[in-house]
Amino acid sequence: MGNKRFFLGLCLACLLILACESKEKYLELEATLSDTQAKLEQKSRQVQELELKLRESEENRNKTQQDTADLQARYANLEKDQQQLSQTLKETRLELEEKNSIVQQKEEMIQELDDAKRKLETNLQSQIEAREKRIGELEEAISELDKTKRHFETNLMDLKEQNAVQEQKIIEQRNIIAELDATKLTIEDNLQIRQAQLKRRGEKIKELETAIAQLDKTKHQIETNLQKQIKAQQVKLEEMEGQLKVTFVDKILFSSGSVWINQEGQDLLLTLAESFKQNETHKIIVEGHTDNELIKSEFREKFPTNWELSAARSTSVVRYLQDKAGVDPERLAACGYSFYKPIASNLTEEGQQQNRRIEIILTPPR
Repeated sequence: MGNKRFFLGLCLACLLILACESKEKYLELEATLSDTQAKLEQKSRQVQELELKLRESEENRNKTQQDTADLQARYANLEKDQQQLSQTLKETRLELEEKNSIVQQKEEMIQELDDAKRKLETNLQSQIEAREKRIGELEEAISELDKTKRHFETNLMDLKEQNAVQEQKIIEQRNIIAELDATKLTIEDNLQIRQAQLKRRGEKIKELETAIAQLDKTKHQIETNLQKQIKAQQVKLEEMEGQLKVTFVDKILFSSGSVWINQEGQDLLLTLAESFKQNETHKIIVEGHTDNELIKSEFREKFPTNWELSAARSTSVVRYLQDKAGVDPERLAACGYSFYKPIASNLTEEGQQQNRRIEIILTPPR
């Protein structure tokens, strides 16, 4: 604050002088003023540096005071520890004196024990000599007994070896007898199994022969009853691998797009059923097949695809054989194959006609 007043006063003085003096004097004064101002700024910087150093000195002094306080506290703790160590040292000296006294007592006891030990050793030596003499006498007696024992052991080993040889022979003979008995039982079991297998095979052969004979009889009866339809190629009869397949073209049983069996088809199925009822052992599988043509629009609501149509037609035949022809329903089964099992090409009208069919298969029981 004093520097500012000094500077303002100096400036006023300079103004007064400038008003009175000449231009040259004014220039000199201006130069002096600039120089004075520079020195003043330098002094101001020095003052700031001194103030900064003063603050640092005060901080160092405070830190030194804090360190001194810490050292004094540590010194007080050390004095306290020293007092405790002095007390501990006194107690340790007392304990050491007590232990020295105990050690001295123990040394005296050890001396007494050594004296007693020497007396015992003298007594034991005489006892040991007498015992060694007795042991020598006993060892001679034991040697004689060992000779006798070895003699008996040798005889016993010979007897054991003889018994072992005899037992081994007996065991071998028993094993041979057991193996013979087992072989006999195995042969008898195999013979019984083989006889049972041959019996079942004979029964199976008889069943097959009976089934084949019945199938041949059924085939002959169907050929006789459906001679006209077979000749007109409306019905086809095939025998393959123990099965008999009767194939109907669809138009002989159903009208176009229908699953209701027409009158001609009903008559044929009744005639065929008479042959089936004469043969009660074979299963009857009815399969429905179509061509690959799409279902006509007027029937599509009821039969969206050929799957539904083929399954419905085979089911219709099965129901008719059961309800009207009196065939045992446990013998019947219905399947629909759509157009996925063709017997001719679907590219021609003739092939499509052959593919639209109902197949009734007689198969022997499993």
